[in-house]
Amino acid sequence: MNTPFYNDMFSLVYKAFGNLYRKECICEWSPTSFKAEDGSDAYGMTTFDDDGKILVSISADIPVTGAVEVFAHELAHVAVGIDAGHGKEWEEAFEAIYREYERIALEAINEKN
Repeated sequence: MNTPFYNDMFSLVYKAFGNLYRKECICEWSPTSFKAEDGSDAYGMTTFDDDGKILVSISADIPVTGAVEVFAHELAHVAVGIDAGHGKEWEEAFEAIYREYERIALEAINEKN
């Protein structure tokens, strides 16, 4: 998939995820928000199907700047699997994705300049 933007944040986050983990998922913008298990509003959801397919959904209602972090959050769930929750393994994956994202984003900006 190509993007016309050299600094497309979503493509860069997905590239960071791909650089670190050999996992596949389908990603989509969802026209609706979600509810977390505790009933609070949520802006992303990762669904693990029984057939092995993984769907990452991001609410189109969230501002773009917030959506990038939500996307990285959901990709960390893909990286560690359904049973990891938001524990230490998930935290480490989220931080790793964000560090790699920052690295390749700076690289893309430096190449442009």
